[in-house]
Amino acid sequence: MDYAFDFPLAGGLHAWPAAALRERSAAHSARLEFLNERTGRTASLDSVLGLLATDTRKGDPCRIRVETGDEAEAHRDLVAFLQGPFLSCDRSAVPGARTSSVVPRLVERAGGRWWAGVGVSEGVGTGQLVRLTVAAPRPAQGLLGEAPVEVERKALQLALETVGDRLKEEIRHAAHPAQRSVLEVHLALLGDPTWRDGIEAALLEGLTAAGAVEAATRSAEGPLARSEHAAIRERALDLQDVADRLIRELCGEDPEASRLRLTAPSVLVADRLAPSRLLALDLELLRGLVLAEGGGTSHTAILARSFGIPCVTALVPEALEGRRLLVDGLRGLVIAEPTPEVEAYYRVEAEGQRQRMGQQRGRPAAWVGARTQDGHEVRVLGNISTAEETSRALGAGADGIGLFRTEMLFLHRPAPPGEDEQVQAYGRVLREAAGRPVTLRLLDVGGDKPLAYLPLLPEMNPFLGRRGVRWYAEQVDLVRTQLRAALRAAAHGPLRLMIPMVAEVEELRWVRALMEEVRASLVAEGVNLPEVPLGIMVEVPAAALNLEALGREADFLSVGTNDLVQYLFAADRGDAGVAKACHEWHPATLRLLAHIAQGARAAGKPVSICGEMASRPKLLPLLLGLGFDDLSVAPSAVAAIRHALAPLDLEACLDLTRRALRAATATEVEGLLDEALRPGVAPPLLDPDLVVLEAACGTKEEAIKLLVERLASAGRTRDPLDLEEAIWAREAAYATGLGFGFAVPHCKSPAVAANAIAILRLAAPVAWSDDAEARLVFLLISRPDGEDEHLRIFARLARRLMDAGFRQGLLEAPDTEALLDLLRPDLSA
Repeated sequence: MDYAFDFPLAGGLHAWPAAALRERSAAHSARLEFLNERTGRTASLDSVLGLLATDTRKGDPCRIRVETGDEAEAHRDLVAFLQGPFLSCDRSAVPGARTSSVVPRLVERAGGRWWAGVGVSEGVGTGQLVRLTVAAPRPAQGLLGEAPVEVERKALQLALETVGDRLKEEIRHAAHPAQRSVLEVHLALLGDPTWRDGIEAALLEGLTAAGAVEAATRSAEGPLARSEHAAIRERALDLQDVADRLIRELCGEDPEASRLRLTAPSVLVADRLAPSRLLALDLELLRGLVLAEGGGTSHTAILARSFGIPCVTALVPEALEGRRLLVDGLRGLVIAEPTPEVEAYYRVEAEGQRQRMGQQRGRPAAWVGARTQDGHEVRVLGNISTAEETSRALGAGADGIGLFRTEMLFLHRPAPPGEDEQVQAYGRVLREAAGRPVTLRLLDVGGDKPLAYLPLLPEMNPFLGRRGVRWYAEQVDLVRTQLRAALRAAAHGPLRLMIPMVAEVEELRWVRALMEEVRASLVAEGVNLPEVPLGIMVEVPAAALNLEALGREADFLSVGTNDLVQYLFAADRGDAGVAKACHEWHPATLRLLAHIAQGARAAGKPVSICGEMASRPKLLPLLLGLGFDDLSVAPSAVAAIRHALAPLDLEACLDLTRRALRAATATEVEGLLDEALRPGVAPPLLDPDLVVLEAACGTKEEAIKLLVERLASAGRTRDPLDLEEAIWAREAAYATGLGFGFAVPHCKSPAVAANAIAILRLAAPVAWSDDAEARLVFLLISRPDGEDEHLRIFARLARRLMDAGFRQGLLEAPDTEALLDLLRPDLSA
């Protein structure tokens, strides 16, 4: 059996998706082969290295061939995996890897030494220079002497087991999802059959175990190094890292012996840094990394970004000098012996970056729920398939777990999980959610997701067969055990239970009756149980059209759009020939969703949406307009959805949706969406968020930096570095100090997202030019299509500043609003 698809991940088939495919493959007895039809390369799904060597990029035509063993089950499972969880495996994207020709004016003026490389992890860090010398080559491991091959093979096996156990222990204790993912890739590499075969072949040629590992590693690195894809080339460092662990074990070296111990805030400088060596460092004291090798997709860089450690690469370590270094990961700069003024400048920038990162993750310093610009609050929840994904979803800013697909706990095992095992898994999610809501979907298996221990008759069309609740009555004990486990776990936090594939009211009643029976049994055993709402997943059109009856009996509703759209259009969502993306915004889909939302409101029951539609920022205006305020999305989409909500206006969404519901085709709806998402009404020039009063800045550069960061946090610039450069270019042409302690820097730049006036009143004046100081600074920025608006405002402001009383009023205004009230009559657009 074959499954053909276009490779979907932007980062290509790199280590994390390869490891995920390998893990999926391991659950089946079938032989699974991956073919990239563009490169003509094939690989077993058991081999991470083999998969990497296929050099697969986004859009490549690919095929997975499934043969022998549990062929049919493996095919169904892989198709579901590739269309679902696999799409979340691409977590190595490089946000803004940057080589900048822009060196801050203050750094140039300070006259010290600095070097420009490539920034692969943003942020600013300062610390003492610590050089890491790559360990000397291990003791030569040449040809075997008297020791027979079998002795070396046993030593190798023991070392493999020891290193494997150590990696598993590190995975168990990994505090960060990225750390866990990298270690899981290393564990997969340790067991890679292609690499193991190479080691065995080298042993048979007469090499020692350590020598065989080295030889096999060199051989395996070749295909990786020839890849055109950086993310695949950089996996060679991971393989070397794993090989290094193994050889050190074979040589009897204590892992702690090679560990570098930091004793003070430090910037580490090295030719290269393996992920395991980074993880072994005291990250509290590591303030920056400067490396000669490694790009933005290296796991070292990915870990650095995850831990917030600035990192610059492509610099020769020997060229760096000085006792203290400042690492500017945004511009890709390293500065030796930074002056106090330079450090103050960078503190302002670092604070601005911190605030923006908090906003992008949906967790600003003062946490608030996601909301539209007119204050309409929306809950953004996460969809997860395993308990391990909880921290990822919550870390991205999810307000809770809107869909916990429990079937993953039941698949790929010879027997179902016991009650206690389930309690542990569900309880872990609830504990990590820490009081946030969790919606657990009861078992959704059946014809399309078979269980080895649950014999089901073959079905002609599993998607229309015994799925979800339809087989519950035949497997009462299995369902009862899950209900017992879920109710027991509810002691750890607010839990809701959701029934999949409901089409009939009787199905809901049957589950509720069983749940009450289970509840009574647990209470009789002395278990104290909280109330647990029972709702349904609306994914069958019959349920959607009978919502008045179902809504009366269900405690809540959640719309599963993936299957609902599939059944609505009678189009298999796994068949690219009939399933179309535009079905999601087709007028027929929108009308059905409107009917569901209206039905839920009429019944007074909360309704959410948890299908793929909710993960698409483009469709947000329609979902809000339809009345869906609870959106449950993939963990990878949480931050983007929260960010996309901010500029929306509910009234505009309602108007858009009314017009979309009258449309005849998906193309017409798409046109309405495109029109609605164009930049709308410009925000006001004067904004309280753009005013800073009584700030203490030591230099003109720091003052301008502070205003630029404020503009960036308010979304008025797309690129704060380019905006700052445009301001300094104007300053170079002529001084913008107006006298009387006032300065009006300004610029017109493509980096401006929206025209604005940022205002800074300093606690003490700073030198603005050779013969003038400034205490009150107006920064005017204008888009290139702004028809010199900044110059007209400049002229108006300059005229008003001739008035001594006006100037005094600005300097003495008691607060932001009082200052803006003085300016609005003349400067409001």
